[in-house]
Amino acid sequence: MSWDIPVNDHFVQNIRRGVRRRRLLRRAVAGAAVLLAAGGGVVAVRAVHDPGPAVVAPAIGEVLDGFQITWLPDGTTRTGGDSIFRRGLNDEDTGPGFSAASRRFDRGVGIGLFVCVMRPEPGVTTDQVAHWAAGAAQPVRTFAVPAGDAELLANVGSETTTYTAVITTPGGVVITVEANGAFRAAEVESVARGITP
Repeated sequence: MSWDIPVNDHFVQNIRRGVRRRRLLRRAVAGAAVLLAAGGGVVAVRAVHDPGPAVVAPAIGEVLDGFQITWLPDGTTRTGGDSIFRRGLNDEDTGPGFSAASRRFDRGVGIGLFVCVMRPEPGVTTDQVAHWAAGAAQPVRTFAVPAGDAELLANVGSETTTYTAVITTPGGVVITVEANGAFRAAEVESVARGITP
């Protein structure tokens, strides 16, 4: 007996999305079991509840100065065109610095998330640009991403805490994912994990 049931593209995409979601969940549960055995339950519970990459937004497929942004938190959409600029390490347009390309995403009015690709100028090191990007933020943790090595930083204010991820690539480029207080640390980290060369 053969079955010939017509299916549309939307149905196939939903099936694939469900398969990916189940794979991620299985990996998270397996990781949680290892963490629980090795280091305690608190870390394991956090690993299970991290949302990981959420929803692919329609406007993020374009390359931003050589890098793809493949994941955004649910409800986040691109706002306006890319900004191209040059900045000195002294926060002015003078002196040694870097060129940059920046893209903004919003999740409602005033709820912004920015991805910025910074390329050091001759004589400027990747570490100098990464240090400039980190500013006075406090380190939270480091992690590997497809584009290179990343560090999650917390900017602790009197009323809210915001998070920034600073990525350094093997080619010397610095990429930042910076968001206001409406985005959680796990969401900023997930965007950083979705940036690919």
